[in-house]
Amino acid sequence: MGRTFLRRGLTALWVAVVAVGLAGPAGAAIVTEEFMISSPGDVKLYLRNKHPEALYDIKSDKTVLFLHGASYPAHSSFDHGFEGRSWMDWLAAKGYDVYSLDIRGYGKSTRPKAMAEAPEANPPVVDTEQALQDVSAAVDFILSRRNSQKLVLVGWSWGATLAGSFATSQSGRVERLVLYAPQWLREVVPPTEEEMARVPAWRSVDPRNARDVWLKAVPEDRRASVLSKPAFDAWMAATLASDPQPAAGGTVRAPNGVVLDTMRYWASGKPRWNPARVTVPTLVIQGEWDAEAPPAMGMQVFNTLSHNIFKRYVMVGGTTHAALLESNRHQLYRAVQEFLETPLQ
Repeated sequence: MGRTFLRRGLTALWVAVVAVGLAGPAGAAIVTEEFMISSPGDVKLYLRNKHPEALYDIKSDKTVLFLHGASYPAHSSFDHGFEGRSWMDWLAAKGYDVYSLDIRGYGKSTRPKAMAEAPEANPPVVDTEQALQDVSAAVDFILSRRNSQKLVLVGWSWGATLAGSFATSQSGRVERLVLYAPQWLREVVPPTEEEMARVPAWRSVDPRNARDVWLKAVPEDRRASVLSKPAFDAWMAATLASDPQPAAGGTVRAPNGVVLDTMRYWASGKPRWNPARVTVPTLVIQGEWDAEAPPAMGMQVFNTLSHNIFKRYVMVGGTTHAALLESNRHQLYRAVQEFLETPLQ
């Protein structure tokens, strides 16, 4: 079932599907909706929504927007089903109105023209500032659609940088904030101006390498139980299919604006955003074996949340940077839900 319509000035393609085998509160079916929304620069963004079929009472603390990291799009991560159920499915079944956004240059959203050319032909595309325009467009659309004032932001890795940055500049539109495996300062030799000038427009990312990267801090005898090969292969296939024009050799394209931002800020001893300016309730949550954003990073972010009225730090045991895809993922899901539903007083 599908139709095209105009909603409050935003052109969106709408598709609704009742997902077989999934149920929300009181056994209600879960509905999937897909939108292409506008963002500055003649960009169309892919926004996916899941919610109970009978969604009568829309609340800010139960409206959630997921933001992805630097390499892979949101829809193939937050809505990839393991054992028949994704994180989006899991929350929707508990009465949440859940969205995932593919930032420009990722997944089903508009790719900058430079991504169709040789990487070296152009400077890096899609930095944090541009991505924040996309986040703002998605928040505008969701709040307008639901006639609401606020929502919950859940950001993974670079997505945590986006979520935190948005919350510091537009706190009036954020109900609560979840920083999952957040970026922070890196203890490395700062890059030179010459090194930063050589960063190309985009890069090829091979998801087939992701499992080894994620599991490198996991004891070898635990790796198969943390992220099984069949589960990983299913995610990898969905991720490869997310790029309409994959790069050579079975890889996906990813913008390099985030790489340059990492060099300019995190690798140069300069925070890209200031957690001390966050005033909304915030959860920092990480995996015990996260080698990309180690627990020490998350604790630094947590300690910098100095003006926060309500904050919480959680470490999920037996997980890595990709906890949402792993065998202990339900600990992550439950910890986030518990935070979202904990009264402030």
